[in-house]
Amino acid sequence: MVIKKNEKPDVDKLSPYYQLYVLLNTVRGTVPLQRDIGLDARMIDKPITVIEAGIQAELQQQINNYIKGLKLLSVKCYPEGDGELSIECEVELSE
Repeated sequence: MVIKKNEKPDVDKLSPYYQLYVLLNTVRGTVPLQRDIGLDARMIDKPITVIEAGIQAELQQQINNYIKGLKLLSVKCYPEGDGELSIECEVELSE
């Protein structure tokens, strides 16, 4: 299944897919008592190829720590016209 940062998945809010959507939209340091959840905002000023590799590594670590039963297959990043970064993750449920 492909989960996009800018598109809420049509699944139950307790689903691992929805949890990934929330993770993609969380900036590290903004969750009280869990400051290590989310993506590092300092990556935003780096080239897109560096961002993509960094986000993939960070997401793999975050998924291993917080979303049990989800396997990250690939990550793709696309710049949008308004300065935003679109992130697409291909994932599957692991047994």
